[in-house]
This record gives sequence, structure tokens and C-alpha cells, in this order.
Amino acid sequence: MAATKKIPVPVLYGAIAALGMILVTLATYYGGVDMFIGNVAYLMYLFPIALAVVGALVQKKVNGGILGFQDALKACFGVIVLALAVQTLFTWILVRFIDPRFGQALPAAVLAKTEATFRRFGVPEDEISKTLAEEKGKDPFSLGRMLTGLARNYIVGFPVAVLLAAIIGQRLVAGRGPKA
Repeated sequence: MAATKKIPVPVLYGAIAALGMILVTLATYYGGVDMFIGNVAYLMYLFPIALAVVGALVQKKVNGGILGFQDALKACFGVIVLALAVQTLFTWILVRFIDPRFGQALPAAVLAKTEATFRRFGVPEDEISKTLAEEKGKDPFSLGRMLTGLARNYIVGFPVAVLLAAIIGQRLVAGRGPKA
């Protein structure tokens, strides 16, 4: 009889986090362009953080209650990496293939939001004009820009994963288990 294969914890919880992120993305999509690029869209980042914690705690239970920092980091960052990658791919497919007209409306809305944000923070007019001129005609949802954004999210996600792993993981003493 063949042994059943278990899904690795980071894959399972990363997929669940990705599903949550996709649901938020769909909700903001149905809310329109302003909601899609608005602040409510940032709520989706709660899923990979929360499920990274849950995944690491489950990994700890699977390991018999012992989880070193390195394994905790692998679990936490694995969940974050998978969730962000799947969500980025889904968003790109959404704006490129599922609803390209929606995707075509996004660059102008992103420019308007950028301008409003700059004004709110008191950025000088010449800097606003320069930045808007550089960005005009560029697609913030092109594959290259989305992959760049994904890389940036990984860079931000890594210290978050380190912090979570430091809280959840245990310092192990060689050959003796957890250090008190």
C-alpha cells in the first residue's frame, strides 16, 4: 500500500493565504478602479502574515513541539513567498486577459493617485511634474513592473518572516533540544 504524501506546511498555508489575497483582489476589482488601487487593497497582506504564523505553529506541532529559528523562518517565508507570487500572477492575468479594459483604465488612475499622494505629503511642484512626466505612458501593471513589485514585496516580507520566526522559533542547543 502506497504511503500518502503530505503537503508541505509552507505550500498548504501559502496556498490558503494566496486564496485570501485573491478574494480581496476580486472584491476590490468588483469595487472599481479606485478601490482596486485604494488603501483597502492593502488588507490582503494580512493573509500571508497571519498564515505564516499559523503555518509555523503547525510546523512546530508536526515537529513534536520543537521548531528552531531556521525551520520557523523557512515556514514563515515560504508561506509569504508562495502567497505573494500567486497573487501577483493572478492580478497580472486579471488585468491582461480576464478584463483588459479594466487594466487599460488603471495607469491613468495610478497617476492621479500618485499626484494626490505627492500633494498630500507636500512634494514640490517641479518634482511632481517630473515624476508624472516620467510615468506617463508607462503601464504599472506590465509583467516587468509587477515582477519588480513582487521582488520589492519579498524584500519587505523577509524581515517580517525573520521577526515572526524569532518569536515562534526556539533557539536549539546542539544535541540537547531547545535552550531554556
